[in-house]
Amino acid sequence: MSALKHTTLAAVLTLSLATLAGCSTIRNWWQMYDGDVDTTLREPTGYYEHAEVKDAGDQLVVPPGLNQPAQDRSMTLPLLTTAVRGPVGEEMDVRAPVVQLRSSSGVKTQWAAGESIVWLNSGDKVNASTEAEAWQLLLQVLARMGLQPGQITPGAYEMTTMAADFNEFGTPIMLTTSASDALRYRQVYRIRIGRNASGDIGIATSLIGSMTIASTGIFSFRTTRTLSDILTPAELQRFATGFSNQIVKSLDEAGAEPELISGNVSVTLDRDNNNQDCFVVSSSYQTTWDVLRNMLPDYGFEITEYSVSHSSLTADYSEPDSDFFREQGLDDFAMPEGIYIIRVSIDGDRTFITFYDEDDKPLRAAMVARLYPGFSAALSRAFAALGG
Repeated sequence: MSALKHTTLAAVLTLSLATLAGCSTIRNWWQMYDGDVDTTLREPTGYYEHAEVKDAGDQLVVPPGLNQPAQDRSMTLPLLTTAVRGPVGEEMDVRAPVVQLRSSSGVKTQWAAGESIVWLNSGDKVNASTEAEAWQLLLQVLARMGLQPGQITPGAYEMTTMAADFNEFGTPIMLTTSASDALRYRQVYRIRIGRNASGDIGIATSLIGSMTIASTGIFSFRTTRTLSDILTPAELQRFATGFSNQIVKSLDEAGAEPELISGNVSVTLDRDNNNQDCFVVSSSYQTTWDVLRNMLPDYGFEITEYSVSHSSLTADYSEPDSDFFREQGLDDFAMPEGIYIIRVSIDGDRTFITFYDEDDKPLRAAMVARLYPGFSAALSRAFAALGG
């Protein structure tokens, strides 16, 4: 039984997947993808041994000098008509699952009976006291997420969304990120409002239709792979949980006060959570991400790809002429021209910026140290300009 009881005002209309254009039936199998996309974020940074593993089968090796061991044929397993094999080595998906987002506004989430539920009220914080208020709140949240209601069940607080594109974490792909997210899914979600046994109001979300978009460019797929739209239970949970997390973020953003950006931001050298040399910025992640994206093109970096979901930028660096840095009153960046991957991560109230070369290897400490004087001054200047 679901933790969320359906709130019924009249007869409930059953939705058939056959009516959802662009969707396919979801089965409990693995969905395989490949192509010219950035998959490095699927691997633990600094640990790549698993990618070298090959499927050699079960082979009994007799050490030299020993006789072939006797075999008991009565224990021989019958041949299987269909071989079952899973992904091996670099094909393994080693990503951590999407977890329920914690909110400071009293909103809590829970995974139960195939649905990701956002509980709207906690303690003294009341976001909605009735199903009607929760429904209006949901419509406002969907509008902020850029989504439209699809089919609304007559007489019940239940709907499906219009088919829209999402990334692999259940986040709607907006115009600013559509060219950079590695994988794109056209999906339909079922959303309903109800109460649990204690009378708490919640918004329950489940994924009911998904189709992988394969087009040109970074979304192209090799012909050696079968492109399937069937998802495992773990993937269904990941998508629905990610969608619920976006609901929580939208509720938080609606009630949050605008962040005051300080012009006095320090940039120091340290090591990130992967023990790589990095720049440490005394500012929030979102502000640092925005400042960095706007600053880089002014200093010779042409951003060729960026991904909000992966917190990474790929840029082609061309060193400005010798007079540029002198006119700016800055030290030059002292780095070779070429392609660099720049990743941004969170450490409490600080933000890490880590540079990698085009082979996705972190820059050596000596190179980061040479980059530090000019880059840190340029970044601090960009924060000062933004903070007024």
